[in-house]
Amino acid sequence: MTTRFQLLLALLVIVFGVAIAIAILLFPPQAEQAIDDTKPVLPAVKFVVASPQRIRIDVHSSGRIMAQTEIDLVSGVSGNIVKLSKQFLSGSFFSKGDLLVSIDPAEYDLRIAQAQAQVMEAQYQLTREEAEAAQAREEWQQLGQGAPNSLSLRIPQLKEKKAKLIAEQEELKNAKLLRQRTEIRAPFDGRVRSRNVGDGQYVTTGAVLGRIYDSDIAEVRLPLSPSEIALIDFVDTAHMNTALMQKIPVTLTGDYQGRRQTWQADITRSEGVVDSDTGKIMMVAQIKDPFGLKTKKRASLTEQPFAILPIGLYVDAKIAGRWLDQIMVLPTAALFKEREVAVIDHENRIRIRGVKVIRKERNQVLIDAGIETGERILVSGLAHLIDGLQVMPTEQLP
Repeated sequence: MTTRFQLLLALLVIVFGVAIAIAILLFPPQAEQAIDDTKPVLPAVKFVVASPQRIRIDVHSSGRIMAQTEIDLVSGVSGNIVKLSKQFLSGSFFSKGDLLVSIDPAEYDLRIAQAQAQVMEAQYQLTREEAEAAQAREEWQQLGQGAPNSLSLRIPQLKEKKAKLIAEQEELKNAKLLRQRTEIRAPFDGRVRSRNVGDGQYVTTGAVLGRIYDSDIAEVRLPLSPSEIALIDFVDTAHMNTALMQKIPVTLTGDYQGRRQTWQADITRSEGVVDSDTGKIMMVAQIKDPFGLKTKKRASLTEQPFAILPIGLYVDAKIAGRWLDQIMVLPTAALFKEREVAVIDHENRIRIRGVKVIRKERNQVLIDAGIETGERILVSGLAHLIDGLQVMPTEQLP
């Protein structure tokens, strides 16, 4: 390659470079406007439409079954036990008036006989004194002068004899009462929890023979918070007639005899004391005829037999709540910070709003105020809520 040719090639490169530089200066490149021309991407969200409902809110609690009346069977006299009823065994049922325990009555029969003799003696003394008083009155009328004194007419002696007769009659009543107490009878229809004595055993006055409880009515104490009590139709007032109080149904469930059993009860009263540790109030539900002793209906072949409700069983309770109107039922995911929801307005912007929550459950939340009918409530799509943020509603959930 000659020197001339190299110089010519270099000159051409220089000229070409100068031409490109002039072209760049005269026609500068335009920046791409793709970012400015493209619309911003809005977050897609899911929502539900608020619709008021009329619902009944049941209240749940739990407790142990206990007898309404449970007492110690106590001896009122001393002596040897001469008879124990076959019904006086742990778990046995008995009826009101049944003889449960007999104590040897020989000593008390003797007391009655002695008291009767004392009454007869006092009656004789009173009759004799009345005759002497009448005689004294006649003698004074025949021989006496002036007004007689009470001693002359034997009035103090007569009063003494009358008081003596009354005292002896009371002693006879007491002897008969003690004799009656040698036969210890059931004060109500019930069941024996435990027996502490045996046949032939000597017992003293006040000795506990066993423990029994009423079989007509059982109870269960159910702890409820003040807000839960507000959801049931219960009014705690001293002036309300309990006979006219509307019964609040309760469904009890518990595991017994190898399967899940169900019993019906009614809220009858409140204990009226707020527990200092839990802040709850005990409501008492009663179960009538828990052992089915008065149930005359016989179960058919297809019907399950009556399941007794044993004392001490742990049960779950579902208390029928009151009916509420205009309640918004939303998914639990719609609630933020326990008391806020995100409303999507007509411009598809987020509006954070406080609401009144009356109950929060696992899958739903019940709201009493703060939301209007037909408003769209955000359910999912945003990790953080920003008031005024524009979103793109994409799916309406049922």
